[in-house]
Amino acid sequence: MPVYILDESIPFGSLVNLGVPCLLPKMSEELQEANNFSLSRQSNLISQLEKKFGELHDVLYPTNVPNDVIESKAMPYVAEDVVFHDPWNMITGKTKYLLAMKGYHNIHKNGVDIGRCMVDGTMYLQMAYVYKCPLRVIVVYDFRVLDADHPNGPKFEIFNQQEMWSYMEMIQGIPIIGWIHKNVCRPVSGQLFVAASYLSCMIKGTIKKPDEEQENMNQ
Repeated sequence: MPVYILDESIPFGSLVNLGVPCLLPKMSEELQEANNFSLSRQSNLISQLEKKFGELHDVLYPTNVPNDVIESKAMPYVAEDVVFHDPWNMITGKTKYLLAMKGYHNIHKNGVDIGRCMVDGTMYLQMAYVYKCPLRVIVVYDFRVLDADHPNGPKFEIFNQQEMWSYMEMIQGIPIIGWIHKNVCRPVSGQLFVAASYLSCMIKGTIKKPDEEQENMNQ
């Protein structure tokens, strides 16, 4: 699955390359060469990170991936103080995160969708001209490629469009109710999900002692 990292930073000197008028002093040839080398390294790093995050996603979300593969392929890239959150759960810590990922694979079954483009953005809805509520919207376009080699760029047609609204941001934007949802409901729900995941791992026999788990991560 393709993953794209959006880098919003604009390095010094790159404004000229974008055709934007720039009042910065002209760089020397040595500085320009160093800047180009830095941009090349940055581009290469982003490309590698995009590939790696695509690989991680393909381990964490398709539920046909075995528990031991999650542990060996994904956990080396997860911090000890990792925080996982969705609209209903909030889970903190690497151990609980691993349990939750294993539990997700044990409890649910799904595949990987292909042939779609996703746009992630935030709109601010103003209510009664007083209160502004942030609404995160993810727009999904399903499309068919009609001509990949067209001189003016690939031609395609959209055959399905779907908007997904994040009610989490809407709920958390409501005074008092948002605080309860963020600080009470989601943490409690996260603990319950971890407990269910622990039970599923016990049933499957994939719970390991701390020493064995650390040894596997170091391999």
